Amino acid sequence: MNNEDREVFRGHMEECLRHLDSRLASRAPKGTKGAALVRKPVADFCGISVKTVSRWLRTGSLPVGEPLIKLMCYLDMVDYRVIELEKMPKVRRNFAELVGYGLLPIEQAAEFLGYSSTSTLYQVLQGHYDASKDKEQKMWDAWKERKEELQQKKEESQELYRLDIPHKVHPKAEVSKASERPMSASRKTAAVSIMEGLLALLEEGSFDNLSDSDLANLKQSANTVLRLSAHLSALSSRFIMSEQRKGAVSNEDKRYARS
Repeated sequence: MNNEDREVFRGHMEECLRHLDSRLASRAPKGTKGAALVRKPVADFCGISVKTVSRWLRTGSLPVGEPLIKLMCYLDMVDYRVIELEKMPKVRRNFAELVGYGLLPIEQAAEFLGYSSTSTLYQVLQGHYDASKDKEQKMWDAWKERKEELQQKKEESQELYRLDIPHKVHPKAEVSKASERPMSASRKTAAVSIMEGLLALLEEGSFDNLSDSDLANLKQSANTVLRLSAHLSALSSRFIMSEQRKGAVSNEDKRYARS
């Protein structure tokens, strides 16, 4: 099975985090005794507390620095396709994985590359700053020297920290057809109409006051509910990011107008 077949979810870090939250909640709802247990593999891999992981999931706020690199690597390890990591140039990604999998402490990594602070290295790895050819060569050499150890660490981590999250299942023929053509305007309109109808049903209380037997009957549809939630969360995130970009442009225009 190749990486594409094993994909759980594809999106930006915030979207992947929301999807992970929904999947963990389906295994152990928030507030139950098992909630901490299902979050423990994430905490152990990232080297932080379960409470910190719960805060990330609850607020949707991303960590910074080394925990962010570790979280990216963790999500990738459990078959999430994190766009920020996927777009990272190969040399930088390989070096980031040395840090993420704990083979190269961040302070040592920054010193090795000649950076005066770890924050500069974080900015470089995230693509905010460019790296000189000399530093990129050093990144490559460090990875090449440890690549077998890194592969072994990945395999061990998959055993120690894996999560039983269902992967996407889709016929390859349908996927290829969908990728060949963008969604038409009429289909988008139809999708919105379906969402409006679903919203009306939900606001009427269709799923209020469910009995235990009702929940048991609906359990077989849990995957559908979670996948729908993930898609709607991703769409909501795009709305928010779009508004934030508009706000940033508006503020910039105001600054120019005053100058």
